[in-house]
Amino acid sequence: MTYSLNEVEALAKKAARGAGMSWGLAEDAGKALRTLLEHGVDAVGPFTRLLTANDGADHAAIAPRAINSPWTAPGGILCPVATGTCLSDHAHDLDPDKETTIGHTAFPVFLIPFALAVARARAQTITLCWQGTTAHALTDGTLRIDGSDAAFLIPETDSIQCRVSATLSGRPTPHMTRANMTDEDAACLNGLAHRTYAPATEESRLSGAGAGLSDND
Repeated sequence: MTYSLNEVEALAKKAARGAGMSWGLAEDAGKALRTLLEHGVDAVGPFTRLLTANDGADHAAIAPRAINSPWTAPGGILCPVATGTCLSDHAHDLDPDKETTIGHTAFPVFLIPFALAVARARAQTITLCWQGTTAHALTDGTLRIDGSDAAFLIPETDSIQCRVSATLSGRPTPHMTRANMTDEDAACLNGLAHRTYAPATEESRLSGAGAGLSDND
């Protein structure tokens, strides 16, 4: 089934919050998923698996502990959303003459939306490389990729190389306005999102829509 990008972003944000992210990080996660979908990257499944893997995790343990190369997580594997927000926060600290190595990371594809933001902030192309795939985030918000789709969507990688570059190689991605979502992914994301809803009380039932305790018959 296909969904509007607004629908997917809103659901992803709530699901990320339900899985334990702060509201700020959850908002970044929803926007990151939307950005990938806009570029034709079928990332809903990987997003669902990322949230499931990190459900209830201590996010201090899966975020970079220090901005030194290589970036590492105290818990062993970096969350790409937490790492991406850190990359955005330190956009102007990247050394144009030196690669930054990001260590063991889950679903590295989710770093791309943050690289696009850094490219715009620096007015320079940002290149990410991992296990046979390369993504070039251009200053105008476009994305070019090299490598296979299988390598692009891998669930984890030992390291990612991030650098400022001037390359324009790779194939451009399409522009999409809707996204596919399987029933299984939709059910999982809705289940996580449901955790953000306040439980119904007798007062809310009486004041909400419907007849409440009145008998209209």
